[in-house]
Amino acid sequence: MNICDLKRGDRAVVLKVDLAPQVRARLMTFRICTGERILVYKVSPFKKTYVVGAGGTRIALGREIAEGVRVWKT
Repeated sequence: MNICDLKRGDRAVVLKVDLAPQVRARLMTFRICTGERILVYKVSPFKKTYVVGAGGTRIALGREIAEGVRVWKT
């Protein structure tokens, strides 16, 4: 399961980030890394953008990046 499988209001724990090292490092600055809890705030109508929060920070992710973040829904 990845972020794209979640709906608005869902909570999850990040299991793995399967993206390029540069993208992974950028996401770590927003606390989206292994073991962190995230919350989905908004999903765009055609599921192209996901607004997620982790540790008090919100970030908008495009579908390609969201597909690379493996999560466990809680």
